[in-house]
Amino acid sequence: MTMKYKYALIIAQGSAKNLVIVEDDIPEPAAGQVRVKMQAAGVSAADILMREGIYPIDPPSFPFIPGYDIVGTVDKCGEGATKFQPGQQVAALTKTGAYAEYVCIPEADLVLLPAGVDPVEAVSTILNYLTAYQILHRVAQVKPGEKVLIYAAGGGIGTSLIDLGKLVNLQMYGTDAKSKQQVLVDMGVTPIDYQSEDVREKIMSLTGDGVDLALDPIGGENCFRAYSTLREGGKVVSFGVSFGLQGETPSLRDVFIWFNAALSLNLIHPTKKVMTYAVSLFKKENHDLYIQDLTAILNLLAEKKIKPVIDRTMPLSEARKAHQLLDDRVVKGKIVLVPGS
Repeated sequence: MTMKYKYALIIAQGSAKNLVIVEDDIPEPAAGQVRVKMQAAGVSAADILMREGIYPIDPPSFPFIPGYDIVGTVDKCGEGATKFQPGQQVAALTKTGAYAEYVCIPEADLVLLPAGVDPVEAVSTILNYLTAYQILHRVAQVKPGEKVLIYAAGGGIGTSLIDLGKLVNLQMYGTDAKSKQQVLVDMGVTPIDYQSEDVREKIMSLTGDGVDLALDPIGGENCFRAYSTLREGGKVVSFGVSFGLQGETPSLRDVFIWFNAALSLNLIHPTKKVMTYAVSLFKKENHDLYIQDLTAILNLLAEKKIKPVIDRTMPLSEARKAHQLLDDRVVKGKIVLVPGS
């Protein structure tokens, strides 16, 4: 008798109502793949952007299984996959597919989990901390003591940027709603309530001449606001389009128009820069650095040098509810799905 497994499937573009739980035969790993039994899968804003049909980098076709990151145990190795053994704990950036009890993943994408690391904490570092680490060190190349403004600082990637920024003694300011301000204060960041304060005016009053780096996961018009907070020689790193989740959903064409408009800012000022980053594209073009950086992050977790902010864990069967919580913008840190109902 063939064993069954459950997974979450987004059947069409639109709201969280389009996410359903499906039961099917357990997949067999192809050559070079490893079948992983999921212990924890992260829920992210990127999943929501894909569900809404406005994820800009190689978006999946509907229907698809969401899930950008996974931690689990090796269950079965396909032909030619010899690097890992059944029972070992592994982690991977999957982009899609992780909301499932079993997932077949290319062996080359897997990283061994350090001993003693909690799977829920580990999965909370994969997408968020990998993004944060590469933005800070591969793209912006931050220096100790620099002044950094983080937009949406109370979210999963925002809190990851803060946690890693503390390791290099960055002076950080974070924007978010009042309901998330205490999280920022607790992490040692100067909070800015974007709903009641003018962010640029606040930054200039706090710094005198602006910040060295502004980190923008929102995109659209916000990239121009981020640019206005820079001092001479400052940089904006734009790495998201969550503006598409606020109000009326834009078309993918609108997303690219805003993206190109933001890059045009590089023509305005000789010392200020707008840079872009996409974790899936960086992984595709720099696979060795993906393995190196994810390994480094998991080691930082094992050494207790970082502590991801976890909003809650939820069973896989409640994936739709997890999406609704992100839609409602009430999540502080990361939501993690675990097997079960």
